[in-house]
Amino acid sequence: MKIPEEIRKKLREPLPSEAVSPHPTKTYLSTIKAIYVTERINDVFGLGSWTLKSEMIERIEKFVVVKAVLEIPDYGFYGEAYGGNDNIDIGDAYKGATTDALTKIAGQQLEIGIDVFKGLSTGKKTNPKQQPKPAPKPVESPPQPSEGKSDITLKMLADKASEKGYDPTLAKAIVARLFHAGEAKDLNQEQRKELLEVFDKGEHKE
Repeated sequence: MKIPEEIRKKLREPLPSEAVSPHPTKTYLSTIKAIYVTERINDVFGLGSWTLKSEMIERIEKFVVVKAVLEIPDYGFYGEAYGGNDNIDIGDAYKGATTDALTKIAGQQLEIGIDVFKGLSTGKKTNPKQQPKPAPKPVESPPQPSEGKSDITLKMLADKASEKGYDPTLAKAIVARLFHAGEAKDLNQEQRKELLEVFDKGEHKE
């Protein structure tokens, strides 16, 4: 019997952060605490619904290698893997090797903790002081003043100057004389208002 997709989704759910820790010697790897694997199997398949058997394959001094077999009869599941441990106590070494094999079966064949095997979860806690500072927000340029309905535009000045008989050269000379500016576009609204009055009154034509 094939494991249903809904069961697979439950198996693949991320383990709690406390279930994952950095490897004690290989800092580039992470380890999963076996008790969380056992808990996930019980939660998904039920207590007493599975069996785990192991046999010692080899012992070299204090290092133990076992072969473990996990079976879940209701779903026709059979998984096996080899595990190792070098605990100085032979009993603890055997137990550690068995749980090592169980974790491998769970990860490789049941996809428990698959995000850890993919490297998406490391178990490392990020020090808030070491967190990268957020990128500064871009400074927005202040909005440029737009010409409103009551603003005096360059076209209004040009039309008034033409209406009152000012040629462009004379108009530019008046701007330079009265406001010490090169062109009318350099004037603010108060100055444009004053210039418009000059044109309207026909002043400074001499």
